[in-house]
Amino acid sequence: MIDILKRWWQNPLTMYYLALLLLIILVWRAHAFLSLALFTIIFIYLGDAAIMGLEHHLRLHHLWATLLVYVLFLGVLVAAFGQIIPPLVSEASNLPHTLDTLVQTYPQLETQLTKLVKNLTQNATVISNGKAMLSSGMVKLSRFSSGVETILLAFFFSFIFNLTKNQLKHFVHAFTKSRFAGLFVPMGELILKFVRIFGTVIETQLIICTINTILMVLGLWLLKMPSLLILGIMVFFLGLIPVAGVLISMIPLMIIAFVTGGVIRVIEVIVLVVLIHMFESYFLHPRLMANATNLPIFVTFITLIVSERLFGAWGLIVGVPLVAFLLDVFDVQLKTKPMRSKVPVDKS
Repeated sequence: MIDILKRWWQNPLTMYYLALLLLIILVWRAHAFLSLALFTIIFIYLGDAAIMGLEHHLRLHHLWATLLVYVLFLGVLVAAFGQIIPPLVSEASNLPHTLDTLVQTYPQLETQLTKLVKNLTQNATVISNGKAMLSSGMVKLSRFSSGVETILLAFFFSFIFNLTKNQLKHFVHAFTKSRFAGLFVPMGELILKFVRIFGTVIETQLIICTINTILMVLGLWLLKMPSLLILGIMVFFLGLIPVAGVLISMIPLMIIAFVTGGVIRVIEVIVLVVLIHMFESYFLHPRLMANATNLPIFVTFITLIVSERLFGAWGLIVGVPLVAFLLDVFDVQLKTKPMRSKVPVDKS
């Protein structure tokens, strides 16, 4: 019995799956920091790819390449929001004037609104529901501010990581020479494997955001919406946020649509967003993710639905690479190989 346990313990697969189990336990225990970790991985992957490109093409030192990449990224981000926010404020300031014009055009609308407000203020159920919605809105606002803080912190962590990447390599390499190298080595291999798969999915998500932005800008151009460049930048950046990005982008789009074209244009914008979102969810996202991870489209589609239920909005990004990672861990070969024809050998 002791010999069997000893052989089992010395089996490389034992340490490999033990490392996998420990990683699962660590991730489960640290699930509160999951958003920070995922955003950090995304920024590290994208930043590292850009830095390596600059080092290869411009022959820059690692320090200068890192500083240049992050300064450019911050500049683009600040310029984008600097172009987006002023027009939104301007359009929002014109909203009261538009409402006054609407009431003057349709006087009966003011009477109906007055009656509706009076009935609502006298209804105890509506008042209690209003308080609940207000408290829920405050909670969501605090979550939004927390999300912005998480993104900024992840951006800072990725900058420090890429800046000190060589030092971190020596630090991690020291674990492979330690007493528990048999456990640390497979843990490192598993982490690198997941990061590679996750990075491939992030690149695919960027392609999806680009296609969605082009379709959205074309649709808004057909609807004769103003400030197409600004709206396109906003849609692209918010498209990187699964599900919630669509809802957030709807707010400025509906405000501008109402100010420039009234209720009819608001309905047209809502229909456009719903059609593009359906195209992404039911065709573009499953197909491109399937091509990126070699998963069948049906499996990818089911994975997106189940992972969104289990992990929320993050499941749309994490679910597919997680399934691909587990299949790779269990050595499931997804790439089809040509069948070799077995020719009988004459032994006579």
